[in-house]
Amino acid sequence: MVTSFLRELKRRRVLNTASLYVVGVWIALQVVEVLSEAGLPPSTMRNLLVILSFGFPIALVIGWFFDISTDGITKTGPLQEGEQLPKLKFLDHVFLAGLILVVAIDVYILSFPPPENLELVSSTAQQRTIAVLGFEDIELAQGRDPIGEVFAGELRSSLTRTAGLRILGQETSKLLSNAGENQLTVAKELLVTALVLGEVLLDGGSIKVNASLIGVPAGNEIWSSRVEGPVGDAVDLQKGLVRQIIGAVAPNLDPDPVQGARAEAGACAEVYDLYLRGKQLSQRRQSEGDMRERGVELLREAVAIDDQCALAWEAIAVEAVDWSLPGFAKAGAAARRALELNQSLPEAWAVLAEIAEEESRWTDSEEYFLRALYADPTNANANQMYGEALLARGRVSDALHYELEAYRYEPGSAAINFRVSLAAKMAGNVDLTLKHATIFGELMGRPHDWVLDLLAEGYLLQGDTDRALAAYAEMKHKVEGWFTDCIRARDDQGAWAGIADAMRNTLERYKVGEVPEAQQDPWAIIRCATWIDEPDIIFNILGFLTDTPTELTYFLFFHSDAGNLRQDPRFRELVVETGLLDYWRQWGWSDYCEADGDSFRCD
Repeated sequence: MVTSFLRELKRRRVLNTASLYVVGVWIALQVVEVLSEAGLPPSTMRNLLVILSFGFPIALVIGWFFDISTDGITKTGPLQEGEQLPKLKFLDHVFLAGLILVVAIDVYILSFPPPENLELVSSTAQQRTIAVLGFEDIELAQGRDPIGEVFAGELRSSLTRTAGLRILGQETSKLLSNAGENQLTVAKELLVTALVLGEVLLDGGSIKVNASLIGVPAGNEIWSSRVEGPVGDAVDLQKGLVRQIIGAVAPNLDPDPVQGARAEAGACAEVYDLYLRGKQLSQRRQSEGDMRERGVELLREAVAIDDQCALAWEAIAVEAVDWSLPGFAKAGAAARRALELNQSLPEAWAVLAEIAEEESRWTDSEEYFLRALYADPTNANANQMYGEALLARGRVSDALHYELEAYRYEPGSAAINFRVSLAAKMAGNVDLTLKHATIFGELMGRPHDWVLDLLAEGYLLQGDTDRALAAYAEMKHKVEGWFTDCIRARDDQGAWAGIADAMRNTLERYKVGEVPEAQQDPWAIIRCATWIDEPDIIFNILGFLTDTPTELTYFLFFHSDAGNLRQDPRFRELVVETGLLDYWRQWGWSDYCEADGDSFRCD
């Protein structure tokens, strides 16, 4: 009976239909595999297989009643009187066995849930986000300096040089480390696909590292590794770990760094332990001054032993920036030495850019910032600093772009969210101003005047005066009553004269120190004078606050609502005298100013 049924299947060409269906399924799966690399969700392959599996019996039923061939589809008639069923040949048995095997494999695959790391391994370039959390220091004995945070930072810096990965920065990684039971939930909200965790032991001239990769949101371990060797080989060990991490997360990516390695094998080998210990200690909070100073001493000891250690020179440069002339001199010298040895160090370029910015060497600063971002376009600090510099030069839209790039890699940084909100406020973007001011406040974890000021400015952009006044009322850093009157009278020119006189009185008392500390808020004077069109008050206070123009000098001119200040002849003189006009002509004009023959005009 079974033989007769199989012979009937052959007569009705059901096996042919089944073979065509299987070939079609295989082609469809191959197409989906290719498209998955271009951005299809990782689950597409499995979902398609499920759908096509349910379609297989339907195809067999259709094959029973219809003859599907290259000539088209025709209905299969009953066996005619005297017609013999075709005999089964050896190849028919082989094909039938192969078909049964394919069905069995399909059933086997679908009977198991997808691997927990399927989404991670198959994730597309749009969603390969890794957070490298600070490594735990193993057996940290008394007198031994920790290195776990900075070792994780070195891994992080190496991973950022791989095209196709998004690596979250140090501050966001700390936020995840401190999230406790909510770690995976927070990681998922930040679109993280994997967490790198680990332990490190630096002892007796050797370094031991245990590292693992945790999938998000499942929390399963996807990869782990244990390596050890002489501390002088630490750069090579780190490179090996980086390659393994990339292989586990995105095996199709090229693991070689785009702009060159941060450090070559053997770099700083003799002093690498000093570098790791010194850099971690030097990054301590300002309140931990003794430990910070010890860290800088260790870094200087490192370069005294090995003058070729570019990483240590870069770390010295970053820590030397204290906004004093001696600090800038030390920082500049260390940064230049670091770059003589290795031009792919973004933090060293950013230090030189910041020094040039403070000295109003606009073109030099621009070039240094661009070099920093060429070395590592994902460096959140360089993006943030460049965005801030562009704000001071009036290129507000560009500034907002770079601040948002910084946020992309450091969404958990309070400072970066503050600067995104500031740039958005100056650009007149209500939604971004309020969004990032709110995130800034959440990250600060307590009421803060800067948060309230940004929120209030956002409400004013929105036209909601009452909410703005409520925000200002919560500020601890109060100003005199004329500021509230100024907000209410922004659209009532009849009330401006009395407010202007009150501000002038406050300014004169402020100059001689008669205004209480809690009310010393020259920025409130500047903003109010902008709203009620009193440029004389603004230029008066600027001349009192600073003898020479600084970044702060220029910010106030490039708010979306400061057109009256940009029309003032004194602003035009400032632009020409400080070289800002020459900068615009070379690098791009302000959002609010443009060339006008040999001169320029602003709106």
